[in-house]
Amino acid sequence: LVAAVFSGGYFAQDDHFLVIEAAQSWVDGFDYNNWLPWNQGADPMPTGHMMLYPGLHFLLFKLCAWAGLTDPSWKMVLVRLLHALWSLITVRVGYRIALRLSGAEVAWQCGLLLALLYFMPFLAVRNLVEMVSMPPLMLSAWWLLRDGERPKANSLVVAGMFAGLAVDLRFQTAFFGCGAGLALLLKKDVRGALVYGLGMLVPIVLVQGGIDLMIWGRPFAEMTEYVRYNLANSTTYFNQPWYNYLLVLGGIFIPPFSLAVLFGFFKRPRPLLIWLPVFSFLFFHSLFPNKQERFILTIVPLILVLGYSAWEASRERSPWWRERPGLWRGIMAWTWGVNFLLLVPLCFSYSKRERVEAMLLLRNRAVHGMLIEDTVEKDPPMMPLFYLGQWRVTQQFLTDPGTDIRAMVDMPPPDQRANVALFIGKDSLGVRVHRMEAAIGPMQLIGTAEPGLLDRVMHWLNPVNRNVAITAYAIGGHDRNDGAGQQKGSR
Repeated sequence: LVAAVFSGGYFAQDDHFLVIEAAQSWVDGFDYNNWLPWNQGADPMPTGHMMLYPGLHFLLFKLCAWAGLTDPSWKMVLVRLLHALWSLITVRVGYRIALRLSGAEVAWQCGLLLALLYFMPFLAVRNLVEMVSMPPLMLSAWWLLRDGERPKANSLVVAGMFAGLAVDLRFQTAFFGCGAGLALLLKKDVRGALVYGLGMLVPIVLVQGGIDLMIWGRPFAEMTEYVRYNLANSTTYFNQPWYNYLLVLGGIFIPPFSLAVLFGFFKRPRPLLIWLPVFSFLFFHSLFPNKQERFILTIVPLILVLGYSAWEASRERSPWWRERPGLWRGIMAWTWGVNFLLLVPLCFSYSKRERVEAMLLLRNRAVHGMLIEDTVEKDPPMMPLFYLGQWRVTQQFLTDPGTDIRAMVDMPPPDQRANVALFIGKDSLGVRVHRMEAAIGPMQLIGTAEPGLLDRVMHWLNPVNRNVAITAYAIGGHDRNDGAGQQKGSR
């Protein structure tokens, strides 16, 4: 609840521009990402995006429009509250799985960790498909486990359907389902594997196939393009070593506790019906060259539950640990201490604040175009137009100091020319503003949006995470605030 209310903004590019921008633009009669075939011209092509998740936000924002809720900040509070509610499934089901695998005390610790692990509340309220697909995978795991070693047919159908729903949200979760099917085959339960597979196909065919059939006139158009694109661009973005995710897991669970979790996970591959699906997911992601840390988040709860339960069973049998009970209590005290030091600020962290606030500064203006100047690092960020409330806005990016600014501004038609300039960063700001004024005339300061604490810390830890102040100027020297911006953006 704290994160839902106080942790504004967005975490990564995808959790805003592939979900929120798309959905709100559809509500406003626009197509921000140009995904829909009727907006692509004579030869439309799928873009490889699973449409269920942004489609649900489209329906939510339609309901908001019907109810008269137009403020973007409050709409995002509502979105985060719904995600917070959704994330409780992970906590509850994780507790039940741990209770089945171990005792009440271990299950209680697992439940607390899933609820209060420092990054979980902050990420759980984001629009990350890696987090949103957690609950159906957890439910699939529970239905695989609830009947014991030989799950009944009805349990396998339900488990498969939850796994299929996870695929509708994020395609890579199919490797979890494949692992479960393989585990059933290894247990010589061919009929069970078929039942589970059929259950998994039901939501994939009905939801993903149905949506693509409605939009593209053929089923699985987006899924096919998704697979093709990722295979063709496996090394385009990142190419990390195979052990990268093991390092990530060793860090996010807070060492040395994290080492205990990983030791338990790999030492005891049981129950196989859950362990093998999780391992399958981890194995595939470790082999695939494109590795981003958030990709592995989906199975973090199950690794924690399986690993911690197995570790506690091993520790209780170990004479060495029984002779040193204070050592483990000290490790857990350290783990919870570090965890709360990180948890509290993260729950109040406003991510990408400067980009959101820059658009809110301009929200009540009639913005025809934005000239985004980043001649310092030559890597201007995308502006979240959802907070601006206007979609038909020309965005021009100025990265070369030698560019003819006057000619650049005059390129669009007169009614689409930039009437706002955004300066990314404060380095040599006076020189950059003077250079632009010398080319296009006087400008008037609108305001400056500063990055939040989290963004500044991330930039300090790794300058690749660029988060700097954004200064907005009105081009032409007229600080006009006529309230037309929102109305113009809705058409």
